Amino acid sequence: MQPDRAERVAEIVERALEVEIGQRGPLIVDSCGGDQDLFVEVASLLQFQEKARDFIEKPAVEKVAEILVEGPGELKPGDTLDHYQIVSLIGEGGMGEVYLAKDNSLGRKVAIKLLRFGLGTTNIIRRFHEEERILAGLTHPNIAQLYGGAVTPGGLPYFVMEYVDGSRLDDYCCDHQLPVRERLKLFRKVCAAVAYAHQRLVIHRDLKPANVRVTSDGEPKLLDFGIAKLLDPATATLPELTITSASVMTPLYASPEQIRGEQMTTTSDVYSLGVLLYELLTGQKPYKIENRSATNIMRAIAEQEVARPSTVVAKSISNSPESGRATWQNSKLLRGDLDNIVLKALRKEPERRYASVGQFSGDLGSYLEGRPVIARKDTFNYRAMKFITRNKIGVAAAVLVFLTLVGGIVATAWEARRANRRFNQVRRLANSLMFEIHDSVKDLQGSTPTRRLIVSRALEYLDSLADDAGNNASLQRELATAYEKVGDIQGNPYYANLGDTNGALASYRKAMTIRENLRDKQSTLDSQMEMGRTYRALGDILEQKGEIAETVRNYRQSLSIFEQLAVKYPAEFSAKDELARAHETLGDGLGRAANSTAERRKCYETALSIRQNLLAAQPSSPQLRRSVALNLLKIGSVFEANDPHTMDQLRHSVVMLEKLAAEDPNNERAHREVGFVYYQLGQVQIAGGDYAGALKSRRKAFDIREQIAANDPKNAQARFDLAVAHGDLSEALNLTGEYKDALNRAHKSLSILQELSTSDPTNAVYLRNVGMCYEKLAEASARSARDQKNSFAEKTSDWTETRNWYRKGEEVFSTLRQRGALMPTDSQEVDRFAAKVRECDAAIAELKK
Repeated sequence: MQPDRAERVAEIVERALEVEIGQRGPLIVDSCGGDQDLFVEVASLLQFQEKARDFIEKPAVEKVAEILVEGPGELKPGDTLDHYQIVSLIGEGGMGEVYLAKDNSLGRKVAIKLLRFGLGTTNIIRRFHEEERILAGLTHPNIAQLYGGAVTPGGLPYFVMEYVDGSRLDDYCCDHQLPVRERLKLFRKVCAAVAYAHQRLVIHRDLKPANVRVTSDGEPKLLDFGIAKLLDPATATLPELTITSASVMTPLYASPEQIRGEQMTTTSDVYSLGVLLYELLTGQKPYKIENRSATNIMRAIAEQEVARPSTVVAKSISNSPESGRATWQNSKLLRGDLDNIVLKALRKEPERRYASVGQFSGDLGSYLEGRPVIARKDTFNYRAMKFITRNKIGVAAAVLVFLTLVGGIVATAWEARRANRRFNQVRRLANSLMFEIHDSVKDLQGSTPTRRLIVSRALEYLDSLADDAGNNASLQRELATAYEKVGDIQGNPYYANLGDTNGALASYRKAMTIRENLRDKQSTLDSQMEMGRTYRALGDILEQKGEIAETVRNYRQSLSIFEQLAVKYPAEFSAKDELARAHETLGDGLGRAANSTAERRKCYETALSIRQNLLAAQPSSPQLRRSVALNLLKIGSVFEANDPHTMDQLRHSVVMLEKLAAEDPNNERAHREVGFVYYQLGQVQIAGGDYAGALKSRRKAFDIREQIAANDPKNAQARFDLAVAHGDLSEALNLTGEYKDALNRAHKSLSILQELSTSDPTNAVYLRNVGMCYEKLAEASARSARDQKNSFAEKTSDWTETRNWYRKGEEVFSTLRQRGALMPTDSQEVDRFAAKVRECDAAIAELKK
């Protein structure tokens, strides 16, 4: 059989296999156009469809399965699965069968995909569950929605999805004779669906015309994520597969790296979309292959250069009579920008393609709007021609003015161009410092001074542009973000910081002022999320000032914003993640307020529930694993003595956080969190009377915090953590009878806290911990006085020293009360310390008797 003849037979068989069996006869007759020999060849192949389906339209793994699985359809019209009634068989393949069914509970049509055995029960069911989990999380108007899944009484897995009654993408375009611009608009909707999936760490891996159906109202629907795999969030690449990449792809739509079995990324889908666009613009596939063997197909994709779409169309038109030419084909429209866009998407090397589907679609949008595209070399002449094309009338008028005022215009335009270039250069530099350089080092140990310098420089640059920005909302948002990053470094207790809470508060308030002014101008998802984060940052720093009521108020405001966004954008991962964090942060704030234990626990449990659901969809995400571990830790902080559930949660948290720290050994924050969970474990052990276990946990926490402080000596957060760790050790040593060491640790804690408080005197948290440190010194002295067999003079000295420590603690909390910075949970501290002083006086008086 001649190559052209074989290709024609294959195309008709492909189309016949994609329609219901009852519709195949008319389709074959129409496609063969009276060629009886062609009709016989097609009909004979269809009789052996499960073995003969064309390699180009089916993964190799499905071809193997077809050989292993023979027999009629598993289900018959009238059969029921749960509340679904089978109407007809609408498609078959090696992985299973697709049926049209009626949902008797909702009265709608659905498609049921039944997976058949052939590659082994375990493998099929595993892939079924993966597909169900992936698709369930994809809610987009251009993606077929998954409704659910189960197993038939015979043990075969199936899932139920939206029934899409529509034509293949290429058929739809041809049947409606869509012009090039309309094809591009339709294709961009497909790109939007793929980009949406990529944002949720899913790639399709089998993009082709048969997997894009267009409904009667012109909306494309992307089908069959059955061979999609979740990307690794840390690297945005595919995890190692259990079967070769070649086994789950459609060869002519597969990327070179997919053909070679190499690691795949989202740019692999960019390539497949490039093939799809090539066909829509030319009516032909990008590679000419005489023999469709697997070897020839793979060699062509890996080695053969793709002809320019305009050249292919021009050649096709010249070889066909005018009457046979498709009305939409126009090589002139493709020449230049579209040629370059398609060829950029089809680069053999992934790094030379578009970096994302969004960038690919964006270039097509630029073409449609007459703007320059990134796929083409950027020259002055090119940009000028684009501008003229977009503004023909305006340019004609401008030419008349130019001829009369050429000298002045040239000078003015030159200066304006220089000023605009300078403005954009400075802005890009500031953004690079803030979002690329700063964020790349923010978690590195010892990076605090570097972070301060980076963000301070960025802020200087942005401030220098502020006066020129006028009402430029996007620049104002960048300024607000810069102020927040500066505030984080200056004094936010949840980041490595310099201990300047006054500066941090001022920076956060500047950010809030800007965001408030922009509230009516911008109400996008991003701008609203930024507002929610600013409220949270203000709450963080107000806590340091002892303004607990204001802290909780700001946290509640932040939570309210994220609750609204989670409802408005139910499929948006970031909105759900921020909602969980808002619940968690409010729980933290309530921990400083009185009578808040029940609400605090509810906040933590709500946050945990949200994050566990997110983690189920992205099980390898370090961010989500960390968040779940911290939620477990914080639920454990609202503990009851001897509660085994609390201990289980804390130990689970320990395991998760230690694993994360081991995976990223240079991440300071990860190690700090391990230290914190050991502190909390010690707290629960003390409540349960396990003093030896508590001492062991506190020593582990101390070792971690000591190392972090040594690595970053200018980090006020690390120094504060070290001071607290000394104090925590003192408490545990006191309980195990090691009074001398307990006193030594308490003195070291006091020394660091006094230095911090002196450098930041308005920080209520520092001052409060100084007061609590005095109490630890007093307790160590008191236990020594009670338990040691010292002389009368030594006992009197111990009690006197104890009394003095309690008096100093009383003075600290009195100062906090006078400032209005006393936390609600510490409202009785002044009276408690005064009572301790009286106890010491009584003990000394008793000794003197």
